[in-house]
Amino acid sequence: MAKISKKPPRGRASIEIDNLNQFIIEGIDPPDSFFKSEPITHIPNVDIFSTPGEVIIEVELPGVRKEDIDVAIVKNTLTLRALKLECVEEEKVNYVCMERAFGKVFRAIDLPCPVDTARIKAVYRNGILTISIPRVDDKRSCTRKILIESK
Repeated sequence: MAKISKKPPRGRASIEIDNLNQFIIEGIDPPDSFFKSEPITHIPNVDIFSTPGEVIIEVELPGVRKEDIDVAIVKNTLTLRALKLECVEEEKVNYVCMERAFGKVFRAIDLPCPVDTARIKAVYRNGILTISIPRVDDKRSCTRKILIESK
């Protein structure tokens, strides 16, 4: 049976989130969300790279189940939330050493260019979440001659 760890994380303090970010996170979460019970304790490692056609984001999430991952995009910010559960079958386990951390995971990523939010793909394999986001041309940054009419 998987459970949420009640122990405070060792070696790292809980991640403090400023009031505005906490307000945004709480506003996005549905009332029955599993993210409400615990403070955020992890920021996952992320690699971001781009090709001419897309932006690719790879996120390390070892030990996280696919159904416990939530990815959303609002304007030009991709948010990733997950819950890493402690997998201990017995309640009376006496750890000699426990270095892995469990709890709530959160990461907000500002996208470096305009993207097509309708065609985002995410694949979770071997503890790595790969998010592929197609790029779109930003029409606002193109130089264009504007004709001035006279009346």
